[in-house]
Amino acid sequence: MFDIFKKKHNKKDFYFVGNRPHLRTEEEKSLVNKQEADLAFKRYKREIIDDLLLGNGFYKYKTNAYVRLNNIGLLEYVDLQKERYGSKTFCVNFAAMPLYCVNKYIIVSLGGRLGTYISGKDVWWDYASENVAKASFENVSMAIEKYMFPWFEEVSTEEGYRAKLQQVHSKKLAAEWLDALENIQDKETLIEQNIVELRLPKKIRKYKEL
Repeated sequence: MFDIFKKKHNKKDFYFVGNRPHLRTEEEKSLVNKQEADLAFKRYKREIIDDLLLGNGFYKYKTNAYVRLNNIGLLEYVDLQKERYGSKTFCVNFAAMPLYCVNKYIIVSLGGRLGTYISGKDVWWDYASENVAKASFENVSMAIEKYMFPWFEEVSTEEGYRAKLQQVHSKKLAAEWLDALENIQDKETLIEQNIVELRLPKKIRKYKEL
């Protein structure tokens, strides 16, 4: 039944399932069982995404986000962003940022949206019903394993991180982060301070020595 949702993007040879325009018309929204949709989102987030990310060293952060600290002191961040006006769609954002810099909030300048990273287009997945939600979350899980995990693996080395910094739109921010990588000495103390400042899970501190 999901053939209507399936598209092949030859750019990276990935089949999107469950994706649709992120906004529904008011008439379309009136046909959605909101309770069923919300329960389906919670169920498959827990059964599919929680299982995948928590099993790979991430910890839950706030409502629909996950965080992990990598080997070089970068915070790896993933969140499921719901469309805010009731269309029952969501996208997936991912990012990395140095946790040894002074931060008052999560900075997502290094990273992007998963669907855009794969296809070059903004991709939102549907969860308006039980069946569609299951297909969407399974598809997201495959996309995370195939594309997001390798991206995080690349940025977990200083060489890979330096290369990724060239993609940051703000040259000022990229320069600041590069300078911090090369010159900040007491990274561990700053990491501890930011764990408190950002209210990150304390268990996130389980990372290899810098």
